[in-house]
Amino acid sequence: MEATGCRLAMTGHSTIVIVSIYLPSPKPLLRSDLRALLDLGDAVILFDDFNCKNPRWGCAVMDENGEKLDRLQDRLEFEIIAPSTATYFPHNDTYRTSTLDIALTKGVALNLNSIEPLHKLLSDHRPVLLKWVFPTAGGLFPPSKLPTGRECRPRSKNRHSSSQ
Repeated sequence: MEATGCRLAMTGHSTIVIVSIYLPSPKPLLRSDLRALLDLGDAVILFDDFNCKNPRWGCAVMDENGEKLDRLQDRLEFEIIAPSTATYFPHNDTYRTSTLDIALTKGVALNLNSIEPLHKLLSDHRPVLLKWVFPTAGGLFPPSKLPTGRECRPRSKNRHSSSQ
């Protein structure tokens, strides 16, 4: 896993560690890597190209890394946030679009305003832009509506529902 990060000191919030991630395919996602990055501070945002496929964040199929990231969410106590549209558009029509660029957050007391792919960049792989806002004194900002009409909220840890 490749990672480049910075610490951002903010008024009204603890220091946030922001790390851009690239996990080359087909390298395995390592729990030790995620733990080390999430332990960089009390408030951490990891985002960019995790190369982890899972239907929870918009992929048509699940791969081993996507399944592993899903399992690690509860153990390492982070949230998974994904855009509502794909971030990878293969040149070969036999391959499917996927959402490979996601964000993991831990201890961040900001509201997600939007996470969206930058479609203006002419590449098969679109980076994502994260926009965050402080909670207001009177309450939280309402979730933003994406062009698809879907609300932009963190993905819930309650992924599995049972019907009886």
